[in-house]
Amino acid sequence: MTTHTDCWKTPSAEKNSGRKLELSGRDRRALQSCARTAAANVTADLDTHLKDSVSTKTVRQELHKSNIQGRAATAKPLITVSTAKRRKR
Repeated sequence: MTTHTDCWKTPSAEKNSGRKLELSGRDRRALQSCARTAAANVTADLDTHLKDSVSTKTVRQELHKSNIQGRAATAKPLITVSTAKRRKR
């Protein structure tokens, strides 16, 4: 006797039935290795290595999934001897 779920399985309920990933595991590792530059530069580098081109949005999404987010450093004032003296007043 089969269970209720076995009777009602459809091809869409099978394994790997969702949307295919745009980047493979190998592509993700290559992306993480060159992720220290801007997304547009990474996209240009990745396009040379991949057979299909990838958008900058895809690059940002994949880096975000890998917990790599780009943030700009906070601008800090240059404190020289003369500016330190002025600040003490």
